[in-house]
Amino acid sequence: MGARSDGDHRERGTFARIACRAAGLALMLAWALLSATAAAAQTQIARTVHNLTSSGPGTFRVSEAAGLCVFCHTPHNASPTRALWNREVSGVTYKLYESSTLEAQLSQPTGSSRLCLSCHDGTLALGNLRVPPRGSRFTLGPLTGRAVLGTDLSDDHPISFVYDSALALRRGQLADPLTLPRTIRLDDTRQLQCTSCHDPHEDRNPKFLRLDNRFGALCTSCHRPRNWTGSTHSVATATWNGTGSNPWPPGAFPTVGENACINCHRPHAAGHPQRLLAQSAEPVVCTICHNGAVAPKSIEAEFLKPFRHPIDSSEWTHDPKEEPAVMPRHVACVDCHNPHAVTPAPATAPTATGRTRGSRGVSIQGARVDEVSFEYEVCLKCHGVNESTTPGILRRDAVRNVRLKINPANPSYHPVAAQGKNTTIVGLEPGYTPSSFIYCTDCHNNDEWTPQGTRPRGPHGSRYEPILEREFQAGDPAAESPASYALCYKCHNRSTLIDGSGRFPHKKHVVEKNASCAVCHDIHGSRQNIRLINFMLRTKTGSTVVTASSSGRLEFVPDLARPGRGSCYLKCHGEEHNPRSY
Repeated sequence: MGARSDGDHRERGTFARIACRAAGLALMLAWALLSATAAAAQTQIARTVHNLTSSGPGTFRVSEAAGLCVFCHTPHNASPTRALWNREVSGVTYKLYESSTLEAQLSQPTGSSRLCLSCHDGTLALGNLRVPPRGSRFTLGPLTGRAVLGTDLSDDHPISFVYDSALALRRGQLADPLTLPRTIRLDDTRQLQCTSCHDPHEDRNPKFLRLDNRFGALCTSCHRPRNWTGSTHSVATATWNGTGSNPWPPGAFPTVGENACINCHRPHAAGHPQRLLAQSAEPVVCTICHNGAVAPKSIEAEFLKPFRHPIDSSEWTHDPKEEPAVMPRHVACVDCHNPHAVTPAPATAPTATGRTRGSRGVSIQGARVDEVSFEYEVCLKCHGVNESTTPGILRRDAVRNVRLKINPANPSYHPVAAQGKNTTIVGLEPGYTPSSFIYCTDCHNNDEWTPQGTRPRGPHGSRYEPILEREFQAGDPAAESPASYALCYKCHNRSTLIDGSGRFPHKKHVVEKNASCAVCHDIHGSRQNIRLINFMLRTKTGSTVVTASSSGRLEFVPDLARPGRGSCYLKCHGEEHNPRSY
């Protein structure tokens, strides 16, 4: 027993010495690693504007000797908040971000964001440290310039909110935080903080970003706009030509695709706080690029024409969640275009083109459509919900809701939502048949647009009322000419109509009596008659046109024995039709 006991003591002593040496080695290794990490971090910080020592590259520096880390951290008597913080934390109450699309629950900044704001809200002096270096008393004042966020954080990306799977599901178009890149860090309470996007110790990317934001890589780590991938704004190679205002912030990338989200949004100091839009004027968010300086075709110029969509008359009224049935009257670029989804993809009527992909609309039945399938659904969002309140032509059937006029259940309509009902129509120009569909924008379009031209397509503006591609005289009387009804003659052959090849004496009415096409035809459709017949009672300016006949009747009566024919009961330009058959 005594021999084994001596051996055991010797073995235990050997093990103790080995363990002690191993522990010491591990401690030395850990210290070496920590020292290396700290040294590496200091090396990184030394090159950044967070280096406030006399050797720092930024504007804000002390002249006294000081350690690199002391401006944020101290090993003793640190702030009880976190991170051995060597600064006081501001006690101000911040104004928080607000938006109708915000689903996160925001509160006053917490965690690391609070630490960042101890410099970046600009309220506390940079040199005001809890534990300054011995013998030093820094005189650095508060931070100034573009890096100051102030105490109004409503124009900055929201921070200090719980970003979890439930939020991603509730908000939509957000990545599940479980799928975020490892470089995008939430804090230990699952809150998104300043440090989720910025690494204050590392400026490998501009503005201390954790990811290179080229092509919106950082933004789209969290934000996943539907149909963004491959959309025009995500891939366009257009560059700013140097004229007008620079659409991008300092340090931006050279192309639209590379700038991606930054084309329209600013994560800090946004021009318009809600949805962090870059410009303070709503139209300028789009026209700063779509004025010929970046996008080759100038949309901005179209809105200078006498008849245009008034995008500047009710700025910031549009809301992404708006209900067409109750939304206030307005129009903005994003009512017709979804900048996250647009593409140049063509289509054939009535299918929506890439220009309106992802836009909201209203169906021909009057229901809200979150992503349009047909172009007319975009137009019906405004023109197919309520009766127009602007001055207009008064007709026998006084409805002005376009959706009700082009309804395929009507006796007649222009073939926007369905194939036309007049299968025997004659005199159509080449390219059109009785089974053709047309877009709203085949009539409502830029008056200077040509397929190979440099002017943009679309109903942004025109010299012809109401934003028509070609002239159409809807007043009464109106002299006929190829120009005065150029819009009608785009599809309907003038010779066939005027020279008698048609079935109705148009020449007598339109040429000899100067009656506008609009006197008899309601261009969008008629809820009562074939051939778009819906008589004009008064012009837009209030002049009387068609009245009841001497028998008190004012109607068109179709001849059931001769399809397409009928009799008119009315008085027009003093001419009694009681009836007059055609």
